[in-house]
Amino acid sequence: MAGNGEEALYGEELRPGALVGEWVVERVQVRGPVSALYRARHARTGVPAALKVLHPQVATAAVALRRFRREAATLQRLHHPHIVTVLGYGELSDGRPFIAMEWLEGQDLAAELATRGPLSPREVLAVLEQVGAALRVAHAAGVVHRDLKAQNVVRLAQGQGGPAVKLVDFGVAKGLVPGAPGSSSLTHTGVVLGTPLSMAPEQIRGQVPDARTDLYAVGVLLFQLLTGMPPFQGTTRHEVEQQHLHAPPPRPGEHAPVSAALDAVVLRCLRKEREDRYPDVDALLDDLRGAVLGGAAPVEVPRALGLYVQGRTSGDPDSAAMEDLDAGLERASALALEAGLEVRVVGSACLLAVASLPDDVRRERELRARVLDVGLALTRGEAAASLAVTVHVDRLTSGAGLGDGLGDGLGAGLHGPPDAAASAWDDAGNEGGLLHLPAWVQDGGDSALVVTGAALRGLEADFVSSPVPGATDRWRLSARR
Repeated sequence: MAGNGEEALYGEELRPGALVGEWVVERVQVRGPVSALYRARHARTGVPAALKVLHPQVATAAVALRRFRREAATLQRLHHPHIVTVLGYGELSDGRPFIAMEWLEGQDLAAELATRGPLSPREVLAVLEQVGAALRVAHAAGVVHRDLKAQNVVRLAQGQGGPAVKLVDFGVAKGLVPGAPGSSSLTHTGVVLGTPLSMAPEQIRGQVPDARTDLYAVGVLLFQLLTGMPPFQGTTRHEVEQQHLHAPPPRPGEHAPVSAALDAVVLRCLRKEREDRYPDVDALLDDLRGAVLGGAAPVEVPRALGLYVQGRTSGDPDSAAMEDLDAGLERASALALEAGLEVRVVGSACLLAVASLPDDVRRERELRARVLDVGLALTRGEAAASLAVTVHVDRLTSGAGLGDGLGDGLGAGLHGPPDAAASAWDDAGNEGGLLHLPAWVQDGGDSALVVTGAALRGLEADFVSSPVPGATDRWRLSARR
C-alpha cells in the first residue's frame, strides 16, 4: 500500500482532496491533542465548513469516542444564533468520527486580545450579552459547557449591528441533571476535565458541575477581556489549580481602569463556593449591565417564585367534586402561606401564590425546596377533584400585568390557561415575567407537579424528577429523595 494515493489522502492527517461525508478537505486548520480541525467545502454547493476529526490513536478509546459523538448530538440540539451550528456528523472508513460545523470567519477572543489588548467595558458587555444568551440556552437544555474560555468564543469578522460572537467546542460538556437531555455517564465524579486557567474549584476537585461552574469561567473571561490576562497564572498546571482552589482572586481594577462596581461583578463570579456566585446567567448580566452602563442601566427587577395551582376533575363535575376542589384550593392556600408565599389571586378553580426570592443563596434555595415540597403534598392522594401544580422562577415584572394572559386562566374554571406555547419566551426566557402565566403554566394533563429548570436548579439531587415529554425545560417531580 506504500505510495498509494488513497493512503496519502486518508492517513493520520487528512490531505487536501479527501472526501469526508459530503465535504472535501481543503487544509488542516488546527492540530490538537485529541482531534484536528480542517477547513473543507461541501462537494455539491461549495459552502465552507469546519471538520473536526478525532485522531486515530484516540478513536480506539471507547470513552473518547462516545464523548466525541455526544458533542455532536449536544450541538445539534442547541440551536441558537450564538452557538456554532452542526451541519452533520459521521465516521471515516477507518472508524474515526467527524463533526461538520459551519465555518466561522473571524478569530477567537484569545487571538484578539493578543493582537489588540484589553477590551473596553462596553465592548465586554456586548460580548457577554451574546455569550450569556448562548449559555442560557445550553443551561435550559440541561447542558453545562465546562470549558468556556477566550479560545472558545469566536468573534465573527462581519458581524452586523455590533460585535457578533459564537460559542464553540462543547467537547467536555455535561448534563446538568442525570438522565436529562445532554447528560451522560461518560464523565464521572472524580475526573477532572477542562482548561486549568478557567476551571472552577469544584471542577478541580472532581465534583459534579452545574450552571454556576460556567459562571465561574465567565468571571475568568471577564477578567481576561478587561485586563488582557487571566486572574491566575503559573508555570505548572498544579500551581494554577492551587490558586483557583485557595488564592483570593485579584480585582480587575488592579490591572486596568475598571470601576468598583465592575470589580464586584467579577469577584462574585470567582467566589470559591458556587453557592456564593450568581444563581444564573441572567442575574450576572443584570449586574454587569448596571456596572457598565451606570445610570443608563435598566432598573433591576426582583426575581420571584410562583406557585400556580389548578383544579381538575374527571368527567362532568358534581357537587362532591366541587367540594373537593374548594377544599384542595383552601389547603393549597394554607400551605403556600406556611411556606412564605403571598396568595396574589384566587379564581374559581385555581390560585397563584408568589414570593420574592431572597438575595442570600442558601435562603433562596431553602424557599424553593419548601415550595416544591408543597407541590408534592398537593399532588398526592386520590379525590374526585385533583390538583395540577406548576412552579417557576422569573422576574416579577409588572409590564404585562396580572391581566395579560391570566384572565383566561382564572376564568376558565376547570380548563387551563390558553396554550401560549414556547414562543411566548424571548431570549431572556421571561416575556412578561412571572405574571405572564401562559409562558410557563402547564396546560392539560393529570394531577402532577411540574417545575421549570429555573425553579429546580441546584435541587436536582433532592427530588426525583423526569423531563416532561414534548416540553422544553420542564420537569415532573414525583418524590423527595
